[in-house]
Amino acid sequence: MPLIPQGVIVGFALIAAGVVLDLIWPQQLFFVSIGTGFGPVLTAIGAIVMACVLGPALLRRDATQWRAIAHEARERATVWEQRARAQENAHRRFMRELDHELKNPLQAMKAALAELSESDAGNVAINTARAQTDRLRSLVAALRQVANIAPDRLALEPVDLDELVRDAVELTRATDPQGRTRVRISAQRIPWRPAPVMVDRELVSFAVYNLLDNALKYSPGDRVVEVRLYEDGAHATIEVADAGLGIEQVDLPHVTEELFRAARTDGIDGSGLGLALVNRVAEAHDGQLKIRSRAEEGTSVALQLPLA
Repeated sequence: MPLIPQGVIVGFALIAAGVVLDLIWPQQLFFVSIGTGFGPVLTAIGAIVMACVLGPALLRRDATQWRAIAHEARERATVWEQRARAQENAHRRFMRELDHELKNPLQAMKAALAELSESDAGNVAINTARAQTDRLRSLVAALRQVANIAPDRLALEPVDLDELVRDAVELTRATDPQGRTRVRISAQRIPWRPAPVMVDRELVSFAVYNLLDNALKYSPGDRVVEVRLYEDGAHATIEVADAGLGIEQVDLPHVTEELFRAARTDGIDGSGLGLALVNRVAEAHDGQLKIRSRAEEGTSVALQLPLA
């Protein structure tokens, strides 16, 4: 049989095997032709001719397959996105329903306690009931916040984070009279101040206050809490660091879960919603919440927000 037809046969076999499309097909072609006992040059010519004839058709077939794969991947991504959205909507509905179910009996309890005579004001049981009612009201308010945080509900405006942080520090005096004096603020000034960010002022203020409240609550009264404000060109970061209880490594992945409370926080008031709320605020702004902690040494929580 002539050499070139033999090369055509070799070329067809190589194309069918996908070898011609490989980056090293010339070397493979050479050794295959040697193995058949035919002259390598003429056999290679036959194979190249066959590749030129059949190659475009095979490439079209491969392109069709890739388009089908890409279409299937897009369909799957759409399904996953729809499922995630449905779960998020169901979660919000649950939170709103829970808020409604808790709010009515709490209002009745508070009204009943308010009607008690002044002579009962010193009753320990009554005072405890009032304190617990107030705590439940705070929990309900936090649940409402969780349900309402969503990117499409943000009231965005340019906000000076330096001013926002200082206002949040002032608010800590309501829960910790020494809070303002225990907090040390370190805001970037050189080579420039952080630029304003487009955020929902109320939500970010709420998030920063929660971080400060946690830091003050879980650290000894004689320890300083540091607030650091800085930017890296793409993001502005508010970092709150304390030298308090710290978080066990086994608990660290769960601290942003709703209603999760670490074992080390037993005996300290809290709802288990603080960091969950802060995390949702970060996500709603396309930001991140980064937490580092060591048990018995302290915790650093950084709220990272995109610059305006």
